[in-house]
Amino acid sequence: MLKTNKVIILLLFLFTSSATMADSRSAVVSLIMDAKTYFENDQLEQSAALLERALRIMPHDPYLWHNLAGVRLTQEDWNRAANLAKKSNSLAGDDSTYKELRVRNWVLITQACEGMGNNKCTDEARSRAQALLRN
Repeated sequence: MLKTNKVIILLLFLFTSSATMADSRSAVVSLIMDAKTYFENDQLEQSAALLERALRIMPHDPYLWHNLAGVRLTQEDWNRAANLAKKSNSLAGDDSTYKELRVRNWVLITQACEGMGNNKCTDEARSRAQALLRN
């Protein structure tokens, strides 16, 4: 199985960030915290289901998309993980507030590409993450 400790750290940080950003949406905050608990207890499908519910309420939150991508990566659902991280990056746009999130998304995409055995994809995603870190 993929080394998930990096993914877990990444998710725990972003669950907190997303909850802080959404404090006016108590339903979303509750869903995120419950999803975090399920994730920590290796109940990944339940975690994903709660994040999907949160996304129905806040479909434009790039942190929620990233967190769902992280759950799918942990499940080794490589294609879905990469696509969800790309969606997160798309929603984040070029806003400098989301730079760290975009880097994390490219790292996640790199891991998903490695899981798929796609060297070209892996190299491209890694380059994108490194380029963002340099700027």
